[in-house]
Amino acid sequence: MEILVIGKPAVNIYLPLQEFPQEGDIFTIKGKNESVGNVGACSACLLSKWGMTTHFTGVIGNDPYAEKVRQTFNEFKVNSKFLEVNFDKGTSVNYIILNMKDGIASKILYNDPDNQLTRFKYDFVPEFAVIDGTDFAGAHALLNNNGSCKTVFYARIGDRDTINMSKRCTWVVCTQNFAETMTRYDAEDTAESYVNLYQKIVDSAGASNYIVLLNNHKILYSVDGKVKMLPEMKINVADYSSFDSVFVGALAFCFANNMDIDDAIKLANTAAAISISRIGEVPAIPTIDEVLDNSGLREKLGLARQKSNEVAQAQQVAPLQPGYHQDAQGQPVASAETPQPVSQPDMTSQAFNQTPQPSTSESNIFDKPNNG
Repeated sequence: MEILVIGKPAVNIYLPLQEFPQEGDIFTIKGKNESVGNVGACSACLLSKWGMTTHFTGVIGNDPYAEKVRQTFNEFKVNSKFLEVNFDKGTSVNYIILNMKDGIASKILYNDPDNQLTRFKYDFVPEFAVIDGTDFAGAHALLNNNGSCKTVFYARIGDRDTINMSKRCTWVVCTQNFAETMTRYDAEDTAESYVNLYQKIVDSAGASNYIVLLNNHKILYSVDGKVKMLPEMKINVADYSSFDSVFVGALAFCFANNMDIDDAIKLANTAAAISISRIGEVPAIPTIDEVLDNSGLREKLGLARQKSNEVAQAQQVAPLQPGYHQDAQGQPVASAETPQPVSQPDMTSQAFNQTPQPSTSESNIFDKPNNG
């Protein structure tokens, strides 16, 4: 399968501080970290690193940052020939203040909404695509020209264009902010409130294929009309900024390989959790073997260990916190995580308007594309 990723690559400039600055503060730092990021670019690198044939299309400038994007895609073997150059606008650059004490990243993201793709022809027919919500021209062209293409869409903010685009895609990974804006419902941190939030998503979107990244780092989703919540995976945090990007890329990998939604979300959550133990987005991408070993899914999925042909990691995984053990080969394995059903027995009247598509059987994993 050939996967198309549509987005706007950026160079992230990380400014490490020991505390978050107050207005008027002056800090002197001895170094900074620059690496490629944004959900689309990170997803493309992850998919290619994990063995998928991946193409990226998006707009860059004519500047040194654009060359850094090209070099990164070349390193990860992402086909970047569909990149477009806008000579009037520069490559997107994000500035990230990283609190080194708790790993919380405060971001200033640059996205010029007028800097969009203008060419939409490819030398292959995309069967599967990842859309990161930064280039609507390219996304609409794909959906208009390839009605059968399965898509994973990342929705961060609840503006009109993002909400409308989410309703056209097969799967949607969204933030809690997006979900609350789309539904006009502010969720409380209770099971009943999360059920209500998800019901309102279904009422608004007409489907239950939304996966919500909650503010408390839990994952809210639905299977066969039942709302489920995957707990946060505990790990030492260095930088939270990669979580959404790695989660989207890993989830796309799972759906493109016909994995059922419970296992897909568990694997994607594990990949994202490992990534936040490192600094950066693309540099934080774990290997598929790290994810399989820490998720406990290797035996269930029947996957052999990959031959070592991976891009070298900039940093090693931080030591896992209690709750992990080692297998016979000395590999760290996460304690079993079970998605917690949050649908309440006395709330059966809140039946979903639509039921999610049935999960495929495990025997079909990695044999054919997911049919949604």
